[in-house]
Amino acid sequence: MLNEKEHKPILFYIVLVLLLFIITIGGIGAYLSYPFAQKISGNWVSSDQTMNLSSQGQNWELAFPNYQQTNGLTLIYTGVWEAAGVNKYNGSKVGMLSKIDKSLFSDEEIAALQKKSELYTIKTQTDKELTLKYTKKGIEQIQSTTDLNSIVHMTLENLHWDKKKEKLYLNSRYFSNERIEFTLKNEK
Repeated sequence: MLNEKEHKPILFYIVLVLLLFIITIGGIGAYLSYPFAQKISGNWVSSDQTMNLSSQGQNWELAFPNYQQTNGLTLIYTGVWEAAGVNKYNGSKVGMLSKIDKSLFSDEEIAALQKKSELYTIKTQTDKELTLKYTKKGIEQIQSTTDLNSIVHMTLENLHWDKKKEKLYLNSRYFSNERIEFTLKNEK
């Protein structure tokens, strides 16, 4: 028969193990249920400095400044994040825009872009910038795929409490055969 003194240490260790198990499961559960889009919020830049990803809440914008070596022309994909797994994100409701810096184009070129077209509509316009939103026909004419929802897949890796040490990867053969690495921009 066991005496009381031998029961206390065993009971203590059982309770301790259960407590640690509950805390661990709770921590993992909290991380998994943490608003997924918050994990990648901020401004990210590709390792070759050719792409910028801005993510705020559920919305994101992937920009290609000076698209096809044209100064002042930025091609932009916009959309909404969808969870695709733990630290995996898919773009949905993807649209395509072009932002044009008017100071880098002639008045004739800007006037030609402002004319009505079946390829795009004017989304916004200021004295300095013209933003065009591509129609389905416009996307078909300039992209190899019309299903833009299939081209943006991101994975967050190297998770760290210091977000600047994390890596975000664009996993899409549409843009590159290799994964494209993004790091968080230094905000000042």
